[in-house]
Amino acid sequence: MAEFENSQRELLDALLEALLALPQSHAQIERYEVEIGPRGRADALIGAYIGRQPLLLLVEIKAQLFPRDVREAIWQLRNNQAHLSNSGDDREIIPFFVARAISPGAREIFREERVGYYDLGGSLYIPGKKAFIFLDKPAPKKGTKKFDSIFQGQKARALHEIYERRQDWLGVKDLADASGVSPATASETLTELERREWVDVQGAGPSKQRRLRAARPLLEAWTSYASDQKAPTVRRYYVPKGSDALALALRLDQACDEAKAAYAVTGEVAAQIYAPYLSSISQLRCRIEPGQKLIEALLNLDARPVAEGWNLGIIEAKSRRDVAVGQRIDGVCYAPPLQVYLDLLQASGRSRELAMHLRSECLDK
Repeated sequence: MAEFENSQRELLDALLEALLALPQSHAQIERYEVEIGPRGRADALIGAYIGRQPLLLLVEIKAQLFPRDVREAIWQLRNNQAHLSNSGDDREIIPFFVARAISPGAREIFREERVGYYDLGGSLYIPGKKAFIFLDKPAPKKGTKKFDSIFQGQKARALHEIYERRQDWLGVKDLADASGVSPATASETLTELERREWVDVQGAGPSKQRRLRAARPLLEAWTSYASDQKAPTVRRYYVPKGSDALALALRLDQACDEAKAAYAVTGEVAAQIYAPYLSSISQLRCRIEPGQKLIEALLNLDARPVAEGWNLGIIEAKSRRDVAVGQRIDGVCYAPPLQVYLDLLQASGRSRELAMHLRSECLDK
């Protein structure tokens, strides 16, 4: 008990509190750090009564859990369960995982395998034969940050490239070169996708490659993340004689060419190019690389900052690398469809409706 880590005690205390909050329930920790069989062990054994049904929870404690983490762990816990079942204890033995956060994919595997779990968000699953409990809640904020880190910063840039090349096998060097991120970031991104079981894998070591196979789950998770985020800063301008957004896009191309500034049109105008839906568009959203080149491009357009009545919105970009160009169509550079989709999710008006149309036409295929 003296060596039992504080973080593990914290998780077990939270689990006990959740169990005791159930109607007609009782629970207590019977043993810590239990040796089971010749090579097995468990972090704890918890005796419980749920609705007067006696249970013994065989508990394994983890920090976070992703799909790839749980399969071998389940196998080991099942072996421990078998050893305990032969010990003469008449209670139903439930293999059980406790973690600070459990990803949606890992939860699904646990339910398929009828393995219990609890996390600090309050999710609780006890698949007893006569005492069944299922409370499904969002992952706790600290755990969510870990799960969502793949959609942020440099990893997000690498993830965009993986999605755009979802038919291709990619190694770490391939991904780093194509996306402009460091080899370390490319490796971390691919590893996280592998933990979620969203990629197929071939080879090993330096020649190891992955290919995206779960594009839809990735897109669903990214949609959920983007929908919950604060919209990026958009600086609004009025450009004279720019009432037609497509005509303004051509003027933007010329202005950025003269300033030697990288840019990419996104939002409604880009979505209309990829998947026509709206009858008319009066506002143009884009990204332009920051600094002096942005200033020169705006001067070339005679753009004036305004609070209302804008027709040009510049989404804040921190560096040239934040300006992702998908295709150049009819003389205009457009952001990739995935970036356009994510930008629309964070815009207002009919943008979300347009995002769903773009997704059905270009991304869910």
